[in-house]
Amino acid sequence: MSIIAVCGDVSTTTAVALASSWPASHDVLLIEADPSGGDLAAWLDMPAAPSLSNVVTRVLDGAWPDIERLARYADSGLRIIPAPASRAEAAQAVSESAHSIVPTLANSRSPAIVADIGRVLASPPVHPFLAASAVNVLVHRQSTQSSGAAAVRLQRLADQAEALGVEPAALIVVVVGAVPFGIGEIERFLSASVGTTEVVGLPVDELAASVLGGRSGVSGRRLSRLPLMRASRALAAAVERVLVTSPGGLRRTAT
Repeated sequence: MSIIAVCGDVSTTTAVALASSWPASHDVLLIEADPSGGDLAAWLDMPAAPSLSNVVTRVLDGAWPDIERLARYADSGLRIIPAPASRAEAAQAVSESAHSIVPTLANSRSPAIVADIGRVLASPPVHPFLAASAVNVLVHRQSTQSSGAAAVRLQRLADQAEALGVEPAALIVVVVGAVPFGIGEIERFLSASVGTTEVVGLPVDELAASVLGGRSGVSGRRLSRLPLMRASRALAAAVERVLVTSPGGLRRTAT
């Protein structure tokens, strides 16, 4: 299996939704690799350690059993490795992951690695998980301030997509919100700006987002029926489909 790098707006919520919606027939590991610091452990009311910092310092040879041993299960059943909350510690852990664990994760058949790498710039700096990914998922939340503000942010999205498009990985753009521009409009705009790009829409669903962020009191059955989770299953199917056909995806690592 391969690395799926999730970046951009609300990347953590989207990464959790994607990992939670991954097909049951495949294993998945969510890694928070945001160099600006992690939120997952706090969101899910889990101990701060072991974190990505502990993984990169203890797993010097990148052996998968050692990485797997340090992963933890959230109450939802999702398997995660959170980033440390400190920006400096998180940035150091992400940097060290390039040599300690990323090569193993990129070339392992299983599990699927959903990596939350945080925001990216128009010309993103080298991020180890981004450099080794098979699929990049770029998340854009539409502005509701005005059509003008949304249009400006859409141009910035095109800049980000163009920068990510130079990577060998496949690119999927996720748009959160259906206004002021429709998914079809955004897809046509990106196609004209950066070439053919698959665009997947996610709804603004505050309840599902809060549950993914640790809110209790909502059953798993009800969560699965909420709009964000239904759309996330479609996103997971799109990512898996791209992985199967991507040069850096399943076919490359299958035995």
